Amino acid sequence: MPLTNMERKGLFKRQSFSFAGKSSTEFLLYISGPGVYDSPESDMELTTVPGKNGDIITDNAKKGQRRYKNLDITYDAFFFSGLPAKTQAVKSWLLSPVGYQKLQDTYDPDFFRLAVCKSAIAFETTTNHKAAKMELTFHCQPQRWSVDGQRKVKLNSPGAIRNPFAFPSKPLIRVYGGSEGVLYVGDNAITIYSFTGGYVDLNCETHNAYNATGFCNGSIKSDDFPTLAAGRNTITWTGGITAVEVTPKWWTL
Repeated sequence: MPLTNMERKGLFKRQSFSFAGKSSTEFLLYISGPGVYDSPESDMELTTVPGKNGDIITDNAKKGQRRYKNLDITYDAFFFSGLPAKTQAVKSWLLSPVGYQKLQDTYDPDFFRLAVCKSAIAFETTTNHKAAKMELTFHCQPQRWSVDGQRKVKLNSPGAIRNPFAFPSKPLIRVYGGSEGVLYVGDNAITIYSFTGGYVDLNCETHNAYNATGFCNGSIKSDDFPTLAAGRNTITWTGGITAVEVTPKWWTL
């Protein structure tokens, strides 16, 4: 069966990626194949006990949770013309950023990773030195972060938020209020004693509370910072809390 016009257009579309706030299209650099989106390896220890069937599994994580290791993502990339200037610009762009940076490609636009360009970049040029191809390897955190999960959800009255993925997320929660109140996220209760500036941010990833004036961990009390489990999570409050804004930070593998 012959291809439709739409199918032909998709087949020959040039794919690209963005890293550290810049798109590869700025360098006329494109990728000819998708990254390797295999699942990361679980961080666990297996212990064999003589005389017993099976191994004892010890997860290197909190009880009831799993931890995953980093993985490498490799792209086949290419560009045409202006080779000397482009090779220098591409190396500076990919190798100069410090720490993890946002990595996203047009093959999987609804997700992004946090990555660092790991390996030296070797350019394989054509005989006339007008074009080059290369392998680009990024060392990535295991999560594929949902773009939709970075959007804020405002609750002006108690309600619920639904995690569409199988993995619990660690949200950023902004709590608005004027006087002492208690925030309930699922089974977690967080007492907030004061609201300097009218709000308190709860960063459930770093276990910190702060606002524009600085850290305010001393103005809250909680057994633990909440996570958003897979499925429905109720969010309610009492006292002087007036609204809650959640950046859920959904992720999957």
